[in-house]
Amino acid sequence: MKKLITALLMAALLFTLALPASAASSYIRDSSKLRGADYTDLPALASALDTVFSGAPRMYADARCTALAPAPIGSRNVPLGRTYYVKSPSGSVYAGTSCYIYANAVYATLFGDVPYHGEPGSWVHSRRVGGNIASASYEVFSSLGVRCGALIRTTSNADGSYNGNSGHSVIVLTYDRSGITYLEGNGDGNGLIQVTARSWDTFNSTTLSGRGYKISFIVQPTDNYYKSLAAGAEQKPSQLVGYFSRSGAGGRFSDVPAGAWFASGVTLCRELGLAEGRGNGVFDPNGTVTVSEAVAFCARFLSLYYADGYDFTPKSGAWYAGYYEYCRLWGIDTGFAGPFDVITRGDFLLLMARALPKEAREDRVSGVTFTDVPQNARYASAVRELTRSGIVSGSGGGLLRPDQGLTRAEAVTFLSRMADKSLRLSG
Repeated sequence: MKKLITALLMAALLFTLALPASAASSYIRDSSKLRGADYTDLPALASALDTVFSGAPRMYADARCTALAPAPIGSRNVPLGRTYYVKSPSGSVYAGTSCYIYANAVYATLFGDVPYHGEPGSWVHSRRVGGNIASASYEVFSSLGVRCGALIRTTSNADGSYNGNSGHSVIVLTYDRSGITYLEGNGDGNGLIQVTARSWDTFNSTTLSGRGYKISFIVQPTDNYYKSLAAGAEQKPSQLVGYFSRSGAGGRFSDVPAGAWFASGVTLCRELGLAEGRGNGVFDPNGTVTVSEAVAFCARFLSLYYADGYDFTPKSGAWYAGYYEYCRLWGIDTGFAGPFDVITRGDFLLLMARALPKEAREDRVSGVTFTDVPQNARYASAVRELTRSGIVSGSGGGLLRPDQGLTRAEAVTFLSRMADKSLRLSG
């Protein structure tokens, strides 16, 4: 896999993939092996692809978009043959089944827009290209200016029109003269989103002419929107993991002295949107963290890491309902205690380890163990992972005190080390 440098990307707005000459088809079905940066040099677009690979794009089971689909997009647990819905930022709702609605949901995640088979005026960023193409090639796609993230819809209609008929929808990742790589929903017939790499001959025989299909339309963002995605792409990478960005939230809490050991953690977590105060200008650093607050920390970290813009506002119920739902979509178990129980240090680290992606972990610290952490404790492996990454330091004397409650000052210290590698311990 090789990437174009940003300058070439902005000049040609094309993305390349080198396929072995002998490779007709290859598949990647384990999303944990995928990184958005393998397909694009645009940080914002790479972040959105990481969200897609995580299974986070939102599909709904009802036309009002109030009930999420029974499992994240791409999961084998999404029942096939049912109609699901995707909502655009403008509020328009689109329906479909199988690969078509999957592709719409992926596109919406990548570009904050939903492509449709109507007129281009119904799209926020998109423009429509192509149509009635029975045989695709590098030359054809280059002449159309097809880019990373473009949605292709094929059709069985002889004239290339689309009227809800049979066909297939895919999202282009990369292509060059040897072949094309794309995301396809329901690619294995079981709902799974997979990455498929094919030579042009195989792509045509399996997706177009060989099945009697033509490309009905290709949609992708406008030139100006791609340029906005590229803004800042040449900046040096910060120590912040994922795609966190500082909000610049100003002001200080009256109970957080500038020289306090936890002050920098409070400031960073507030700027990143990871933590808030408790009203009336106080942070309450010595207050204990409840399980529901810890779940909120976990959900915010994941959402901000992948920059998916998830809205945690509950439609009904308690304030923390949206955070629990988000963690459920990620398969994170939050049922180890009640929402108003004080979370222990051990369980907090267990929850945070579940939120920290593999690529954000490091081997910085070795040989550190805690005498009060049994090897068979449910949080033991999480403590080892976070300690090795320089996030956990214990409470002195070789102790972690895993069964004690956690203070808000301690929580933001852990969170800030998770988000900013320059704050992590080493040795």
